[in-house]
Amino acid sequence: MKQNKGFSLVELIIVIAIMAVLVGVLTPMMLKYIEKTNISADTQLCDTIHTAIITAMSDPEVVADPTSQQMLYDTGGLMDPAGGGCRLDHFGAGSAWVTCPFAQDVEEIVGMDLFTMGTTHSDHLKSKGARDNGIICIVPNSEGTDCAVYIAWSDRTGTGSAENYTGSYSGIESSNVIFVK
Repeated sequence: MKQNKGFSLVELIIVIAIMAVLVGVLTPMMLKYIEKTNISADTQLCDTIHTAIITAMSDPEVVADPTSQQMLYDTGGLMDPAGGGCRLDHFGAGSAWVTCPFAQDVEEIVGMDLFTMGTTHSDHLKSKGARDNGIICIVPNSEGTDCAVYIAWSDRTGTGSAENYTGSYSGIESSNVIFVK
């Protein structure tokens, strides 16, 4: 009686070839799904920051604090409609704006330093374009009552064509950047 002791070399080569074909077919699809997940994570971060800004703006301590009000509404402030938007990390380390109740509230809610110059936002971003050199920005609406939070040098479509948006609140939807209104 003949005993079968294992697989033949031909059978092993066939199995390895089938596995290689499956890996070759599935890898691009998996990479696409991973990038979509990363874009969703970045969108969620923008949503968290937007919510934190709106919540902090309504805090009675922020409303009563003159420095917070300057940071929000003065010329060059975050919600200055004439300013056309700004990077969140453009304030000097230790400045009164970085240490005011508004900035402290937002950073407490978000859990990261957003406002200090030199802060590396890309450490907290996941998607390809944003991870490489993304900067979290804000652009207010024309009344200065709401804002859009977006990631400059990002790509919400996953095509890898990162964009630096510098337009208005109303035009952000037609851009390619990751944003939340």
